[in-house]
Amino acid sequence: MKIIIIEFFMAFMACLFFAIVYNTPKKELFFCGLFGGLGYALYYYLSRICGFGISANFFGALLIAFMARILSIYRQIPVMLYVLPSVFPLSPGANMYNAAYAIIKSDMFTAGIQTMICIKVVGVCVIAILIILSLPEFLFKPFKKKAV
Repeated sequence: MKIIIIEFFMAFMACLFFAIVYNTPKKELFFCGLFGGLGYALYYYLSRICGFGISANFFGALLIAFMARILSIYRQIPVMLYVLPSVFPLSPGANMYNAAYAIIKSDMFTAGIQTMICIKVVGVCVIAILIILSLPEFLFKPFKKKAV
């Protein structure tokens, strides 16, 4: 349990600083970090503890996109402002590195496997985001801010 809290905090900080690089408004920085931390904590729990594979990335990205969609409707700003920095910890950076390293070593079999894993992970993250973004607006009507 302690490890998940540490992983959450590290993902929170990574997303927070990535949002700063993206010039996200200061009022939204906390939420970018929070969504990324929660999405990565879910990914970590499902992949390490429950034994899910690439589907853990799917559920992590689904959670991030769902929370981002709700908050973007409530605060009336673009949803991608939250999604782009928050999905950063779910990207397959180690697999990309291993693929490039295998190419340098001329190990094309390992490079192909690592590249396919990268494509699968990015693909399921994109599909999860598209599922949430394709949901009709009226489902999120209760979260819309009331006019003053």
